[in-house]
Amino acid sequence: MKLTSEVEMAFREKMLWASAAATVVIWGWYFLGFVRALEAPSFNVGGEIGKFLFAVVALVVVQVVAAIALAISSPADAQAPADDRDREFALLAYRAAFVTLSVLIATLTVVAPMTMATAPAWLGGRPGSLAPIVISNALLLSLVIAELVRSATQLFLYRRGS
Repeated sequence: MKLTSEVEMAFREKMLWASAAATVVIWGWYFLGFVRALEAPSFNVGGEIGKFLFAVVALVVVQVVAAIALAISSPADAQAPADDRDREFALLAYRAAFVTLSVLIATLTVVAPMTMATAPAWLGGRPGSLAPIVISNALLLSLVIAELVRSATQLFLYRRGS
């Protein structure tokens, strides 16, 4: 019985690693490109929306392919329900992610009006419509960070073996 739990943990842990890696790579690519687009002389809104949609679709595809590959490699473990330990780890991880997201959103709520007020200075003559786009991407980044905190917390708990 203990061996099954360890194998199941390994499967869930592999899924977490795959998800976290895909999140870092895909959203890292997106946000790096977004910063570069902001630094460019002109900002192509349509192009950035396309990159955002590509990132969302890519993340879904990569995670589905990873889940299928891991499920094929160990089908019994993929079908096994989460045990009490898995549920406890997930709950603790969601709490950490919720606190992180709450703090980031509260911070952005305070910073957003300042961002709008200072936009003419940091936009350097570019359209003021970029400020809400920056704020929207900051909100998206908050969500991505919270997801990474969730994954990291859960992986830490699995590694610690509590």
